[in-house]
Amino acid sequence: MDFIQEAIKEAFNAMGKSTPNPPVGAIIVSKDNRIIGRGHTQSYGGNHAEIEAINNSNENLGGSTLYTTLEPCNILNNTPPCTDTIIKSKIKHVVIGAIDVNSDINGRGIKQLNENGITTELIKDNDKIEYTLESYNHFVIHKTPFVTLKLALSIDGKLATNSGDSKWISSEQSRNLVHKYRSDADVIITSVNTVIADNPRLNVRLENYTKNYQPRKIILDTNGRIPVDSQCLDSNTIVITSKMNKKVSDVLISKSVIIEKIPLNESGKLDLNYLPRILLKNNMINVLVECGSALSSELLKLNLLNKLLLFVSPKIIGGSKFIPFSNINSDKMNNVIYPKKVRNSQLDEDMLVKVWF
Repeated sequence: MDFIQEAIKEAFNAMGKSTPNPPVGAIIVSKDNRIIGRGHTQSYGGNHAEIEAINNSNENLGGSTLYTTLEPCNILNNTPPCTDTIIKSKIKHVVIGAIDVNSDINGRGIKQLNENGITTELIKDNDKIEYTLESYNHFVIHKTPFVTLKLALSIDGKLATNSGDSKWISSEQSRNLVHKYRSDADVIITSVNTVIADNPRLNVRLENYTKNYQPRKIILDTNGRIPVDSQCLDSNTIVITSKMNKKVSDVLISKSVIIEKIPLNESGKLDLNYLPRILLKNNMINVLVECGSALSSELLKLNLLNKLLLFVSPKIIGGSKFIPFSNINSDKMNNVIYPKKVRNSQLDEDMLVKVWF
């Protein structure tokens, strides 16, 4: 059995609910190669993954090996240092998926373990571990949310037909993967135009979905146009607006929807430079955006995007006004945007293009 893969499975269970703590998974393996403990980071203020794995084991941990996707913490924050508990448990060896970029830890956890007779081993270049930690790492380093934009495109770059019909551009496999990405996010953001056009639920609808969790939802609605019977409106929803009719706001409040107001920019639209502070105020650092051309352009122009997920379908739509990034001030080639990294993969008939900025 690949034990680090089992730890990664646990890390995925923490995604979306551990923020602002990193989503970490851990397992404990006995001297005779049996998994005797499992755990993942709990909601903020709860146990870290290593402590959960230790507490969930009913066996003597002496001489065992701990597999964890992130370096155990050595600091007292909302919970005691994980390294102290690991040392007391008599675990002999710790396999670590990544060093913590937090400057208060950053190798000090490993150092403390080594100084107390526990050997350590570092795994390098694991894409799945990198994915689980990318929003946390970005937040620790830059103090801003990690924002991913998801788009479904035809092979000729259209988001919908000229009438606005977009169901479905991408394949069923692609759409299921989008729900997996939703399940990993702290929040899903969309525009009121998308809500009016599609009336989406903006939730996770996967078969055998085991997380007791649904991501938060943010609707960007400049003038308070959101239909009060929209499927996405519940206690998990925040509507960001500049102005709203009192009758509409009263109905939203009755549905336990939170209303946030931000100023307009020079174009008379929501000034999305205020968006990160709302996200951070609500402990949202792993952000998934699902939207159309206008919002995608605005986010890119303001340098608010960190990653793109482009689901490209082998369909040709032809003439259509619905194209992404139609207004990003790139009339000349020296103004175009170059990504830092691009990766492609095949999904059934679709291609998934991942782009990092």
